[in-house]
Amino acid sequence: MALFRRRKLGFIFQDFNLLQMLTVEENLVLPLTLDYVPVNDMATRVLELAKRLDLTPILHKRPNEISGGEAQRTAIGRALIHKPAIILADEPTGNLDSKASKDVLDLLSRVSANEGATIVMVTHDPIAASYCDRVLFIKDGEFFNEIYGDERRQTFYQRILNVLSLLGGNVNDLSATRLP
Repeated sequence: MALFRRRKLGFIFQDFNLLQMLTVEENLVLPLTLDYVPVNDMATRVLELAKRLDLTPILHKRPNEISGGEAQRTAIGRALIHKPAIILADEPTGNLDSKASKDVLDLLSRVSANEGATIVMVTHDPIAASYCDRVLFIKDGEFFNEIYGDERRQTFYQRILNVLSLLGGNVNDLSATRLP
């Protein structure tokens, strides 16, 4: 199971889970180190991801020396560096400003499209959810609704907001409600 998790899954934790005694670069390459990837390959992947996530200037800093947004981007880089088939993301934009959030969501979209990775994201942010192909809504621990994206992200975003407006009421008020 550990081998499967290490090679096939990427985890983006809400609270980063970076190792404080390691630099940003060392945190990024940790999954590759555990898999004995050659050092040249590690260096290539680190430089590529650091550039995409704007981490190049901080590669030699430790987590306690960087901002929350930089730590989040480092955690995202660590989850992506080994090119996993499935990425599990818990509020991946929770600690980012709007520009960094958009950059990360664009990156995750490209990873999904270009590398065929499946991304399962938990978020309370309707903008982040609008980048998804499918959104499941949970209320009080139970399935509430499901909607699928289309070519127009703005339309999908509005449909997400519509369902969220329904979530505010009591479950019995809307028990038969299901949107297309």
